[in-house]
Amino acid sequence: MTLLVGLLPGIMALIGFVPTLGFLYFWKRKERRELRESPLTRNLLRAPGHSLRFKIADQAEELLLSVLIMVIAPVMAFAVHISQSHFAGQPESVLRVVISAVAGLGVIVFFGWRLMATLTKLKHLSLGLEGELATGEELNQLMLDGCRVFHDIPFPYGNIDHVVVSTSGVYSVNSKMLGKPKSGEGKAEIVVDQQQGIVRFPDREYPIPLAQFESEKRWLTQYLSSAVGRQIEVEPILALPGWFVKERIGRGLVYVINPHKPKKFFVQNRQVLPPESVLQIAHQLEQLVRDVEPSFRMKRERWEDKS
Repeated sequence: MTLLVGLLPGIMALIGFVPTLGFLYFWKRKERRELRESPLTRNLLRAPGHSLRFKIADQAEELLLSVLIMVIAPVMAFAVHISQSHFAGQPESVLRVVISAVAGLGVIVFFGWRLMATLTKLKHLSLGLEGELATGEELNQLMLDGCRVFHDIPFPYGNIDHVVVSTSGVYSVNSKMLGKPKSGEGKAEIVVDQQQGIVRFPDREYPIPLAQFESEKRWLTQYLSSAVGRQIEVEPILALPGWFVKERIGRGLVYVINPHKPKKFFVQNRQVLPPESVLQIAHQLEQLVRDVEPSFRMKRERWEDKS
């Protein structure tokens, strides 16, 4: 009996979710009976930061859950305490009050810690998304010069932020959004040391992730070479939005740039690829990134699904 009384507030709280689920179910059924749907007949291309948007949405759900539990926890602790006193006839005591208070406070502290961690992740993901959007917007300008630009290309170990295809070559571009100091001389200047494989910022050093770039280059080179029937070499580039490259030391696998005004990096006076190869490569990349389904479109049952 005491256990049932203790669970009663939780059971009543869960019952409150039943109408919500019911409304969602009937809304979904209503949408299926709608006579209109999205006019788009094929999937959309991925936009810059497509994958990061899903990660941000996941963290936003985690944030909402933590806040909800922190708000409900003291109410539930009080409800359990009152239920045990009123229905189970347990006498009031300082010990019971302390136990109820500690239980409620413990839940708040635990989910408060998770809330702080989630907010930190959201901050980093949001900065990363802004970096990809900023780089993507700059790279999109290259299409005025005959380049083809694609974003968020999936591959077996993650995704490549951007790929630029031009007659001067194929470039895989990854954006890194790194914060700068609020004050200080030369706060927006960096030194790219290719010999040491690091980027020197005003307040820290950032190791260039050479293994990641090498993996992306190898996979994309093999994929495109196999798809178009000729050897395609991919050049990896690290884009650091908002930073001014003051000095470069040596040369290495990865070229580091500020993506602002990228024409000088990608539209060069050399022809590595003929125009027809640019079209072939662009076609293969489009197959990889045209996988975003339009919202509110009824999925058609294919003939092979019926068999």
